[in-house]
Amino acid sequence: MTGKIRQSIGRRKSRASRQYAPAELAGLFFAFSAAGWLWEVALHLVFNGELVKRGTMLGPWLPIYGAGGVLAVLLLRRFADKPLRVFALGAALCTVIEYGTGRYLDSLYGLRWWDYSMLPLNIDGLVSPLTSLVFGAGCCAAVYWAGPLAVEWMRRLPRLQARQCCALLAVVFLLDFGWSAMHPNTGAGVTTSLPSVQAAEGLTVIDPAQVHLLLCSMAK
Repeated sequence: MTGKIRQSIGRRKSRASRQYAPAELAGLFFAFSAAGWLWEVALHLVFNGELVKRGTMLGPWLPIYGAGGVLAVLLLRRFADKPLRVFALGAALCTVIEYGTGRYLDSLYGLRWWDYSMLPLNIDGLVSPLTSLVFGAGCCAAVYWAGPLAVEWMRRLPRLQARQCCALLAVVFLLDFGWSAMHPNTGAGVTTSLPSVQAAEGLTVIDPAQVHLLLCSMAK
């Protein structure tokens, strides 16, 4: 029994460390973007009882999840034999992506599409340890399971058909991205006009400047 488990783990690690073609990475980007959109819609429905279209775009995709998933697959597959490292680096990677994206959207539109100010130890309401751990687990799923599984499915399609499908999705995505950059998806359940970055009662918010000072002191 133990031998079979080890063999299964070995096969997953082997699939996780494989190389991906550009068309396959494009397919993974769209798959992860759509999965992230479904995740966000489902979470909002469960916790708020409302079915709303999440994200900045018109279509059912969240590019932040697509970019995070593809970067995880590209950058972390070399550590496939060290799951804890994949988890930790994935959490750090997604934290950086989420904070940078949140800052960009905040400065460009003056709106916030997510707010973690109710969670402890959040930074500006844009990232928090709890959500970083969730995204770290998501990166492990992308590297060991979702990425290899999706690519195996794509490789069953005729190469020309797969490339045409990716090209069509890319055109639709770019048109949506261009339109949504000027007319982003907003409204109740999607955005807040004034970001709430104040600490909720009994919780602690970390000032980014404090993080910088802490890292500098650790480096000395």
